Amino acid sequence: MQLGDFKLSVISDGSFWLDGGAMFGVVPKVLWGKKTPADESNRIRLGLNCLLVQTDTDNILVDTGCGRKYNEKEFRIYGIDRSTHLEAALSRQGLAPEDITVVANTHLHFDHCGGNTRLEEGKAVPTFPNATCLVGQIEYDAARCPNERTSASYFSWNWEPLEKRGQLRVLPENHDIVPGIRFVHTPGHTAGHQSVLIQSGGQTLFYLADLCPTTAHVPLPWIMGYDLYPLTTLATRRAIYRQAVEEHWLLVFEHDPEAPAGYLEEREGKYVLAPAPLEP
Repeated sequence: MQLGDFKLSVISDGSFWLDGGAMFGVVPKVLWGKKTPADESNRIRLGLNCLLVQTDTDNILVDTGCGRKYNEKEFRIYGIDRSTHLEAALSRQGLAPEDITVVANTHLHFDHCGGNTRLEEGKAVPTFPNATCLVGQIEYDAARCPNERTSASYFSWNWEPLEKRGQLRVLPENHDIVPGIRFVHTPGHTAGHQSVLIQSGGQTLFYLADLCPTTAHVPLPWIMGYDLYPLTTLATRRAIYRQAVEEHWLLVFEHDPEAPAGYLEEREGKYVLAPAPLEP
């Protein structure tokens, strides 16, 4: 779609599967199962919806999916779809990895920055050799010093090769990516989690990342068990939802495998989503 001066495309790194109970936290399966059916291992399918933003001067990629740096056991555990990937999706847009000038990571969990690097002769190297990779300071600090709970989500080979080549830039929270495109600090999933706000031509798009991963998670209390600070997520959602309704933001859901975008509406004190397919 065209949003003011920017051309936007939701491009896929495929899909993967995570435990449904963990994805919905305290919400009973009898409720979330009606919206998102689970497989025999209680996993639900999740999309890897990255956002490509093309300006007059830059090709900006927001998040990079899981990537493909896994052994057979890991591919099986996460059910990572190997039939498609981010580089193929870019090719369909007429772009090569060398054409990406900016990579904006909302946070450094493996399913959001795994495509930052790829394997070359068994060694992780930057996937986008000409891109500056941006990440927030709070998130960067947390990723470098994980604890017993967070270590399963942070893999240093997703950012250290960029650091060594001088491609990684660590920013304060709520920082501009380029004019009209901005990180917005949306803590809760992690302390440093950020979403991306894009404004041009009187229109606004908000890339939620893991603030609200799928359309099934729209109800305020439907918060992931993976969120480190669920009450902070709740407070952050309230503020973002209110503004999204008042200003008619188009929302993009990073992990929804079927409906990646929509507009929030408030009806009888509850938030509901009106799907909005992204079209030219």
